[in-house]
Amino acid sequence: MSENAPRAVPVPTAPSRGTRRRRPPRLATTSGVLTYVFIALAVLLPVPYMLQLPGPVFNTLGDYQGDSMIEVSGAKTYPTDGRIDMLTVAVSGGPGRDVYASQALGALINGQRTVIPSEAYYPLDTTREDVAETNAVEMSSSQDVAVAAAMGQLDKSYSVHLLVDDVVADSPAQGSLRKGDRLMSVNGKKLDSDPEAASIMSQTVQSADSVDLVIDRDGKTEHITIKPDDVEGRKAIGITMKQDFDFPVDVAFNVDGVGGPSAGTMFALAIIDELTPGALTGGKHVAGTGEIDPTGTVGPIGGARQKVAAATENGATLFLSPADNCAEVLSAADQSKITVARIDTLDDAVTAVEQYAEGDTSDLPKCSVDGADNNEKGQ
Repeated sequence: MSENAPRAVPVPTAPSRGTRRRRPPRLATTSGVLTYVFIALAVLLPVPYMLQLPGPVFNTLGDYQGDSMIEVSGAKTYPTDGRIDMLTVAVSGGPGRDVYASQALGALINGQRTVIPSEAYYPLDTTREDVAETNAVEMSSSQDVAVAAAMGQLDKSYSVHLLVDDVVADSPAQGSLRKGDRLMSVNGKKLDSDPEAASIMSQTVQSADSVDLVIDRDGKTEHITIKPDDVEGRKAIGITMKQDFDFPVDVAFNVDGVGGPSAGTMFALAIIDELTPGALTGGKHVAGTGEIDPTGTVGPIGGARQKVAAATENGATLFLSPADNCAEVLSAADQSKITVARIDTLDDAVTAVEQYAEGDTSDLPKCSVDGADNNEKGQ
């Protein structure tokens, strides 16, 4: 065949009569599209949940942004050593912030994160500004209470007054009480200088048909009677309260940008450390958490699993856990890497740190799943 001869080109064969042409499989194509749609929804669809994850760690004995985190004046202080870490929980989601389905699923797989319904923490109408304000108020209150607990542990006397912080509009208290009124007694029970005054006041209102108050207003004593209203099944007179402390020492805190009440126990330990000779930790690295009241009782906090993770990642070797957080602490992925001591009071915390500093962990109260003391079971 010569080079100029035409090339043979295959000609498609016509289908025989009765035979249909095969069409592309549409089902497979549709399934693929749906898969991509579902994946996109998982990535982009917001869900009503929040994620808790390990947050920043702060050494209460150290500096923060160039200044001492806790500075005590007005009394003799002593040099110290080691670390007493306050632990935080970072929160993704909540008011004004979205969490997506893929993030929630990833958190369920990750042992250091917790998925919680947003409504469990915040009403639907809560704003980011509301959250920030609440966190700031709780932090400020926890600082005062921590100082009070430390003073009690050190047998240093102080005074505390219960003040009216605000009066609710159209409540029984409106027109009778004012912001700044000092509550001296309720139904014959003394409130002034009692660290438990707020609790006494609340319990009395709940159980009484009439509330007889003695108040101090601008240095003058007044007697006021108020009848509580039922508000959602609870009796109330329509006030918020705050405690005003007068301490024998001055304590300044430098913790801008951190909120909530859970650092109270660590603050109290740091204050005690500065006001007593020698290093409470013996130079060791201690971390922990726990809300505290003026009497030194330690209460539970949120995000215990995340705080265990933060403590171990930052090199702490002793973790102080509130009793009611024991079950969560024991479920943390990293709890086996750190010695855990169960604490019910500030005195428990001081004793645990002192024993650990001396190298003796045999008598440390241990956590158990039900939160009870279990020295034999260990971690």
